[in-house]
Amino acid sequence: MKKSKEIGYGKIVGPDFEKEFNPKEFFDSYKNIGFQATNLGKGIDLVKQMQKEKATIIVGFTSNMGTSGVRDIITYLVKNKLVHCVVTSTGGLEEDIIKTYGDFLHGDFDADGGKLREAGVNRTGNIFVPNERYIWFEKYCGEVLKKVYADNKKNNETITGEKIIYELGKNLEGKKGAESSFTYWCYKNNIPLFCEPLNDGAIGDHIYFFKKDHKDFVIDMTREVEKMYDFVLNQDKIGAIIIGGSVPKHFIMNACMTREGADYTVYLNTGYEGEGSNAGANPNEAKSWGKATADDNNVKIWGEATITFPILIAAGFKLK
Repeated sequence: MKKSKEIGYGKIVGPDFEKEFNPKEFFDSYKNIGFQATNLGKGIDLVKQMQKEKATIIVGFTSNMGTSGVRDIITYLVKNKLVHCVVTSTGGLEEDIIKTYGDFLHGDFDADGGKLREAGVNRTGNIFVPNERYIWFEKYCGEVLKKVYADNKKNNETITGEKIIYELGKNLEGKKGAESSFTYWCYKNNIPLFCEPLNDGAIGDHIYFFKKDHKDFVIDMTREVEKMYDFVLNQDKIGAIIIGGSVPKHFIMNACMTREGADYTVYLNTGYEGEGSNAGANPNEAKSWGKATADDNNVKIWGEATITFPILIAAGFKLK
């Protein structure tokens, strides 16, 4: 065999369970395990660096995270002002609000869809959502759309997605369950919350029916782009923590292109680069567009985010 060179850095080693368990040492050990544990360990270090450098932290996630218990972690981060901007899709926004009214329930990946339909239950993975939750949300969303439309008529102000999201959060004030909502805390703490695209999902359904009765109801979608671009351009440093792909990921990273990229980038998803998808695109691809800075301050953690994201936050942030 050809004589080898010692290429690489650090020793591959797992956590030492012979010692008394120490959470900090355990989390620190991830970077030395190898494979995706090492990527998770690097992500933890980058999140710490974002805070050390006082970077403006943007968190983006797809709607399934709102469906899952990850939603409550997002709420914690926003409530305690540990992050400074949130981007999600319509499902994430509406399901966050729906959960203030009624819980989502444990189900089964293998449940019979036809029988669930007969029972009025919707399934997302192994999570069940009874129809009754969405019936409540139809009334709730209708109240907000009426308020926004009335303000438009009274003050001749442009209707924007920003205005609708603000009112969706504000309308929770004083209601049971409000403090579990990241939409509410974004309103309360004046943290920008973007929903892209707003006209999808149940909100899109309600917009459709509302417009049937109010033909002049129009939402100006250009405001979100202007506000997001202005937001990233006015920050000293940007840290992006993004779960999944789709529009939230692209909305954040495309805005960062205006400033030669996010200074720190942590992706958490299961996307495969070979398919050319947005989720599959890794930070190295983002560098080619100028969406991520051309250095080593970025990582993709390949794995299901309900497992990896709680670890990232528990290890990366200074929590209570």
